[in-house]
Amino acid sequence: MNPPSGGAGIGGLLLVIEYQDAAGRRRFRPVTLWSIKPGRDGVPRLLGYSHDQGDLRSFRLDRILSIADADGVLQEPLDVFYRQVLGVSWSPARAEISAADRAGERWAVIRRVARENGLVLAVAVARADLQMSGEEVTVMLDRVEAACAAGGIDLSPDDLERAGRWIRRMRPSADAVGKNLRELDAAAPAVKAKLIEFCLAVADSDGFRHHRELTLIDQFSRALLGESLTLRRAFGGDGQAG
Repeated sequence: MNPPSGGAGIGGLLLVIEYQDAAGRRRFRPVTLWSIKPGRDGVPRLLGYSHDQGDLRSFRLDRILSIADADGVLQEPLDVFYRQVLGVSWSPARAEISAADRAGERWAVIRRVARENGLVLAVAVARADLQMSGEEVTVMLDRVEAACAAGGIDLSPDDLERAGRWIRRMRPSADAVGKNLRELDAAAPAVKAKLIEFCLAVADSDGFRHHRELTLIDQFSRALLGESLTLRRAFGGDGQAG
């Protein structure tokens, strides 16, 4: 393998790497990629500036669990990202791939279930007032856990922790919100109504319905149900709005 150097079009690429160290600890590491080098053990290393450590560090490819770009978009599958973007053809041993594939497939299902239950819309609501509270994250995690349980997937504490990190990284663009609305358009009216209730619960969870949150939920209601929130429904009868 002849890995590219930092001058081969990858230097300066900002990535967020989910990395498991030798002790089994998982962390998200924001890294500005510098170069790639082969390892003596056959495992390539990414070299880059680790923003959380403030220093140049190397990251073994066999300990990288996921990679997201600067916008939080996951780069999947990893072997395709390595080949097409970084110019590296590499994969772990077959047994390790099987285990990683199973874990990857499970996580992909969890994320799909979350999207089908309005998570993208809920995160957009939580971000509408420019901050996301811990209470909002908890409401969204509860929704994801319940939706997965209904589909026969019991989330472990590790699953919930990973989902929480994913939610906190999410910053849905207008295109992502529009795509999720189109995906949800075929749902039954009762399901759509529950989605609006979910978004309202997220807005309520920190004790204050911001007017930007209500404006966004009203847009969702118009798109999914063809009707606006009533004034009484939107303000909960107590006039709480920012």
